[in-house]
Amino acid sequence: MTSHGAVPDDLIPPLRRLELAREDLAERARLHDQLRRDNLALDRALAAHQHRRDELTREQLDVERLERVSVLRLWSSLRGTREEDLERERAEADAADAALTAHANVVEHLRDRLAGLSRRAAQLEGADAEYVAALEGVAGSGGAVDEVHVREAVGELNRLRELREVEQARVAGRSALQALLAAKEKLDSADAWSGWDTFGGGGMLSSAFKHEALDEARQRMGLAAEALDRFTGELDDIHVPGIALPEISGMTRGLDIWWDNIFTDLAVRDTIKKALRDVHEALDRVEQTLASLDLRREQLVGRSGGSTA
Repeated sequence: MTSHGAVPDDLIPPLRRLELAREDLAERARLHDQLRRDNLALDRALAAHQHRRDELTREQLDVERLERVSVLRLWSSLRGTREEDLERERAEADAADAALTAHANVVEHLRDRLAGLSRRAAQLEGADAEYVAALEGVAGSGGAVDEVHVREAVGELNRLRELREVEQARVAGRSALQALLAAKEKLDSADAWSGWDTFGGGGMLSSAFKHEALDEARQRMGLAAEALDRFTGELDDIHVPGIALPEISGMTRGLDIWWDNIFTDLAVRDTIKKALRDVHEALDRVEQTLASLDLRREQLVGRSGGSTA
């Protein structure tokens, strides 16, 4: 069923169904934009409402101090202006109360409007799926629709499919980037300990700290390698070369700690330096690939045939 009534989709002509689907997408885009603006307006209205509430509290306190025994009342009485001061404070409190009520009405109005917009947006939640179904209906109309519209529908379906795959690759790429940065952080720590252990006079303790950091780096590189595998799988769907990450060897760990000497220190340091080079190279390639995916997405969105997907 469409969002336009109780008429089954298979009884609506393919081109009309596509037109309705595009109208739903356009309406949903307007709704989301209005929801964003109204949410910002509600935030401002709530802040103003709280300010007016605080102002009313201050004015009511001023009135109370004049009405009961207080320094303010005593001073006002001595000056002979107590009644005038009390009348002025009451007027200011009434004005603050009226302002608070006005802001409360604004807040309530915005909340009601947001609720209505949200309900309509929820009704249009399946607009993308309906748009794709309408395109497929035109593309597979079997001669019921002219060839020009069929070609346009097929082209739009291909664009949407590629856009979806590019988006999936971008998500996987950002995850891989974060995993590589986490691995680099631990490798930097291991590198710092390695420098001290090799050239700063370190011993068994510094070797242990170095390998503790290296073990954590190895674990994080394993997670990064898995993230890169997922990224590569997504890239393969759009015919883009993948990215791999070599493993860190741990063969010298026990030897380096228990038989600490310059040769084992240098061997471990070389391992860390190589791992850092591998991670930096992978980071560069991921960043370059993400940049190309961003450009590809912009091009695909620019070719939109009515979808806001």
